[in-house]
Amino acid sequence: MKRKLIAMLMAGVTAVTLTACGGSGETSTEGSAANAEGDKNYKIAVLMSHQTNAFTTAVSSGAKDKGTELGVTVDILDGKQDPNTQASQIETCIAQGYDAVLVEPISADAIVPAVKAANEAEMPVMTIVQQMKNQEDMAVSYCGGDESKAGKMQMEKAMEAIGGKGNIVVLYGPMGSDAQLSRKAGYDEVLKNYPDVKIAFEDTANWTTEEALSKMETWIQTGTQIDAVVAQNDSMALGALKACEDAGKDIPCFGLDAVDDALAAIKAGRLAGTVSQDAYGQGAIGVENMVKYLNGEEIEPFNYTECIWIDQSNVDEYIDK
Repeated sequence: MKRKLIAMLMAGVTAVTLTACGGSGETSTEGSAANAEGDKNYKIAVLMSHQTNAFTTAVSSGAKDKGTELGVTVDILDGKQDPNTQASQIETCIAQGYDAVLVEPISADAIVPAVKAANEAEMPVMTIVQQMKNQEDMAVSYCGGDESKAGKMQMEKAMEAIGGKGNIVVLYGPMGSDAQLSRKAGYDEVLKNYPDVKIAFEDTANWTTEEALSKMETWIQTGTQIDAVVAQNDSMALGALKACEDAGKDIPCFGLDAVDDALAAIKAGRLAGTVSQDAYGQGAIGVENMVKYLNGEEIEPFNYTECIWIDQSNVDEYIDK
C-alpha cells in the first residue's frame, strides 16, 4: 500500500542493526541523525504482539524508520502472542534502562502489572495498535486505529452487500484482545439495526490464515447458507476466501488492515473489501510522539489514524505501483 509518510521517514538516513533485549531473533535500529532536541539518543523498545503477518511487520517498519530519522535507538521485540513473554520483556526493558516502551498489548488485562512496574520505575509506556485496561491512568498515550469505528465501517459494508438480511459468519482475533473486543463492539452497533441478519457461525482464528481456512471449511461442510464472511483482519479473510473458492462458493469476504495480499485480492475481484488504518503510520507516529514526550512536549492521550474503506472502486490508489 502507498505509505504517505515514506518520503519523510526515509530522508537519507541509514539504519544500523543492534542487539535487542529480551532474547534472540529480535531486531533494532539506531538512527544516525540528531533527535528533536539534538542532545539525547533515546533508547526505545517497541513490543509487538507478534511478527507473523504483514500488518504487524508494517507497524514495526514504521517505528524503525521513524527512529532512524529522529536519531533514536528503536528495538523491536516479538511477544509471540504470549502475555507472559510480553510482561517479561517489559521487566527486562526496565532492568536494561530503556527510556521508554511502546507496547501492543496481547491482552488488555494481563499487561497491567508489568505496565504498573514500568510506571513505578518511571519508564513511560505508550500503547500502539491496541489499548490496555486503565489506558488513561497507566499509559502516557495511545497511537493506533479507532478499532470500534473500523469494525463498524466493515460491518456496514457487509450489510450493504447482502441487502441487510441473511446469514453471516464472523472470524475474531484472539479473544479478549482490545482489537477483538473493540471491533466486535462496532459490529454489534451495526447489527442491532438488522434484525433479519443472523450470525450463523463465529469463532476466533487468532489472526491466522490457516485457522480461518480450517474453520471456514468446517462451516461450509455443514450445508448452512452463508451470505457473507466478516473477518477481523485480512489474514483471516483470505483464509476464509480460499475455503470458499475451493468449495466453489461465491461468498463475499470482508477483511480489515489493508495488507498487500488483501489489496491484490480486491484488485482481482476476489475479496470484497478491507479497512485501512495505516499500519506503517501507527508505528511511525507512535515513536515520534514518544520522542516528543521524552523531550518534555505535551502529546494527545489518544492519536487515531484514519479509517479508510477500500474496495474495487478505489483500490488502485492504495496498491504499490
